[in-house]
Amino acid sequence: YGIKTVLIEEKDFGGTCLNRGCVPTKAMLHSCEVLENAKTAGKFGIKTTAPEVDMPALYKYKDGVVRKLKSGVAGLLKSNGVENLSACASFAGGNELLCSIGDNASSITADNIILASGSAPAVPPIEGLSSFKYWTSDTLLEKNPELPGSITIIGGGVIGVECATILNDLGVKVIILEMQPQLLPNMDEDIAAELERHLDKAGIIVRSGVRVEKVSNNGKETEVTIITADGSEAVFSNELMVAVGRRSFVEGLNLEAAGIHHDRGIVSVNTNMQTNVPSIYAIGDVTGGLQLAHAASAQGLLAVDHIAGRGNYTNMNVMPSCVYTRPEISSVGLSEAGAKAAKFQIKCGTFSLAGNSKAMIDGENKGFVKIVSDEKTGAVLGGQMIGPRATELISEIALAISSELTIEELGGLIHAHPTVSEAILESVHDIDGMAVHKMPARK
Repeated sequence: YGIKTVLIEEKDFGGTCLNRGCVPTKAMLHSCEVLENAKTAGKFGIKTTAPEVDMPALYKYKDGVVRKLKSGVAGLLKSNGVENLSACASFAGGNELLCSIGDNASSITADNIILASGSAPAVPPIEGLSSFKYWTSDTLLEKNPELPGSITIIGGGVIGVECATILNDLGVKVIILEMQPQLLPNMDEDIAAELERHLDKAGIIVRSGVRVEKVSNNGKETEVTIITADGSEAVFSNELMVAVGRRSFVEGLNLEAAGIHHDRGIVSVNTNMQTNVPSIYAIGDVTGGLQLAHAASAQGLLAVDHIAGRGNYTNMNVMPSCVYTRPEISSVGLSEAGAKAAKFQIKCGTFSLAGNSKAMIDGENKGFVKIVSDEKTGAVLGGQMIGPRATELISEIALAISSELTIEELGGLIHAHPTVSEAILESVHDIDGMAVHKMPARK
């Protein structure tokens, strides 16, 4: 758009996702997937020797992926004429920023400012937690010379279950403690139940509906005291990981100097991503809501289009969510429970991957697809899936919701065979009991 732009970043370009979140964790998960494939190669007629994990090489691979992507970001910024400033910024008032570089400071003024300060790991108020060093997802990404024999993870959300998958694959005994009745509290309950079955089969212990009362560490092992429906009990492991989510990060920004309203660090914005100060915008984790890199990117484009006076047709109400466990999980739109809570009269269709030929060929035929529709209009309201390539396939359902397709229109789309995507078609057909590859319900 030809707008003179300065990017201020205190640490590494790419933020949480590229440096401490999405990318490095998925790189480690991919290494774990390769390990699992090597272990199970025999069932496909391939003979292999017992695979071994080389932790230094695994971390080198992960760091290499991050380094290449960071280099790409730097190249894109330079080629587009963006001025990069490595500094710590805070508001000095209105549209003025104070940028500190070591002992030196300078001020920058701009017609518009976009705040994208991200988030930091949330720390729950648990007795004893501040008395010893515990793990977070950041710790997992460090070059640990050796992993603990066992670990207790507080938090069964996305971060918790993904870290549990990595650690379990690398030979660590894992216990997950979740306060809500199910893992992934924001996900469809059937999806969460299916994931718990897979985790249990993999040897991961899941304790849902428990409250952590206190923790302690004697230098050799960690003791976590939990409150269950039956009373109090202790859970022991070598290490403790806290993975209860992330909180918006506004420390040191001096938002008050600019008059920016926020509620305990969450900055309020309108549909154009403007704060209460019209020339100052906020995007990403600092605005609350879904803490997803693709959500922040979409919000960034929305903010820039508004600054430039351009139209933007992004539907921020259709936001895919993915979990990179094994099997993968994805969701978009309303879940079955969410649609009922919104007072829709709904019809749902499901299809098990046990009946999908490509999933069976790949040896990954555990899981299912669920489609939620409006019984009155036939509109596609949401979709959830657990299984191979679920994170890649969810965009089809997102497009259907965004385009306001009906189940008849989505069900009329020809899918290539054999593909896992055929399960989406079958689940749509199942809404009216017409799925060809599903046994009819007993009457």
